[in-house]
Amino acid sequence: MTVYSEHQTTRREAKQHWRRIIMSAAFRVSLMVWVAVFGFLYLAETTAVSTQGYALSDLERSIGELESANRRLSVEVARYQSMRSIQERLGGANLVDAGPVEYLTGSAVVVKR
Repeated sequence: MTVYSEHQTTRREAKQHWRRIIMSAAFRVSLMVWVAVFGFLYLAETTAVSTQGYALSDLERSIGELESANRRLSVEVARYQSMRSIQERLGGANLVDAGPVEYLTGSAVVVKR
């Protein structure tokens, strides 16, 4: 027997074979399972991304509010550090003048007792 005498599948037979596979119930069920799995994964990823988008917008809004509060507090600190504000607060503190300051000249040594 030669190699050519053995049965070789024709294109028509191959096409019918693939058609039987595609029309089989197992193929259809496995295809539906794959579509369902990928659909679920797509929905889960879309939900995760949209949730992160909402969280990001909330954080951006918080950043804006904190920057506004920071500017307001900076203005308040500058107002309290102004010379006029300091003098007004010191006027009501009932402080006494320290008088003239005496400075030591030369070398001074402190003796511990």
